[in-house]
Amino acid sequence: MKLKPFTIAVVYFIAVIVIAHFFAPPHYDWTQNTISDLGSQGHVYKWIMQLGFIGFGLILTAGVIRYFRQNTKRYFLLFVAAYGLSVLVTGFFCAASIDPSISYSVSEANIHSMFATIAGLAMSLGIFWQVVVSSNSRERWTRLVFFFLVMGISGLFGLAENHILMLDKGIIQRALYLAGLMWLVYEERQILQGATK
Repeated sequence: MKLKPFTIAVVYFIAVIVIAHFFAPPHYDWTQNTISDLGSQGHVYKWIMQLGFIGFGLILTAGVIRYFRQNTKRYFLLFVAAYGLSVLVTGFFCAASIDPSISYSVSEANIHSMFATIAGLAMSLGIFWQVVVSSNSRERWTRLVFFFLVMGISGLFGLAENHILMLDKGIIQRALYLAGLMWLVYEERQILQGATK
């Protein structure tokens, strides 16, 4: 049985997210609050979600190194590495507290947000790269679906976060994560089948 580090990273990340919900901050609403809020500043159990971000980033990056050593022409892995390392950094710098009575570091929250944005951009570029280098129409269409899902949901999340549309940003963000994680599993499957450029 072949080792699947991307899949292991995805399963680990989802498991930690689920566990972190049992220790969510008071007044946390999964439909409105983000996954980052599970590790927000001032939260007693923020370390659970921090370990989720850090562990996911480490496992994913280890997978990138493994697959890149096997074939250095898999250039999209550089974007996956940037994604994984950016998620890892978000584990060290926590989001703003969701409790208005708790003071927090604005600079730390901004760093968290910046690296979360970099992670999203890196993933989007990685998906687009794979669309361009797809070796057949089935791969290309599958990757286009992932690309439009990620871009479309990202747009909805931005509109919800800026209160332009009254949408449940917690649900939207989870849909965004799901689309991205599914893409990682898909690409790993392609790598293991020897079909990825």
